[in-house]
Amino acid sequence: MKILKSEKKLCLLCMEEHEVETVEVTDHEVFKGEEVSFTAQYDYCSATEDFLESEEMIKANSLAMKDAYREKLGLLTSNEIHDIRKKYDISQKDFSEVLGWGRATITRYENHQVQDRAHDDVLMKISSDPKWFIEKLHEAKEQDKISEKAYLKLLHKAKEQYKKKK
Repeated sequence: MKILKSEKKLCLLCMEEHEVETVEVTDHEVFKGEEVSFTAQYDYCSATEDFLESEEMIKANSLAMKDAYREKLGLLTSNEIHDIRKKYDISQKDFSEVLGWGRATITRYENHQVQDRAHDDVLMKISSDPKWFIEKLHEAKEQDKISEKAYLKLLHKAKEQYKKKK
């Protein structure tokens, strides 16, 4: 257990005001039949020797667990998916539209839901092949799924990535 910080506050475990530590621990869970290990953060009460998660910690720990699962199965992590979008400077909404997926799909993959292998393969292809991304952009533009302004901006960025790749 690694102590990240200590703060005097009302402890929701023992209902007393004292120093509550925010700690980092290695957690183990089974997700979709796979045991995974990941780093999690909790508030720790020394009086009860117990851990408590804030709502923010619950979300972060859940994502860390799912990213550990992704890594174990060779899937892109939420940060890697986010990095693909940043590489092309594309919003979550436009990325979903270009890929022909539901509007919230990329948001879910970056924040809490584990993608299936088929979607992961598409994301890996987009990441490694800017020319294919350009083709998907053209399709999205022809189907009026993205605006002209977005199309031109994204096309410019994709061409930059293509030149880097060459």
